[in-house]
Amino acid sequence: MGYIKCRSCGEKIMFIRTKAGKSMPVNPAFVSFKNNPDGKDRIVLPSGNVIACDANVDAKEADGYGYISHFATCPNASRHRK
Repeated sequence: MGYIKCRSCGEKIMFIRTKAGKSMPVNPAFVSFKNNPDGKDRIVLPSGNVIACDANVDAKEADGYGYISHFATCPNASRHRK
């Protein structure tokens, strides 16, 4: 997977194809997570699944690792929403 720069903020991003077939921009750093259907965070797994969870948990407690959508961290995300 190659990195590109976000057109709005200039940060490095990459794209993951979701199960719905859409390309989602994500921050390239892996983030640990704990499964939580009521969690406020969303993680994009390398498989393309998007899950509700608690992100950035201690590695000993983590259920896995995934990516945070760049829409959640980009200061200009509203420019790209349809």
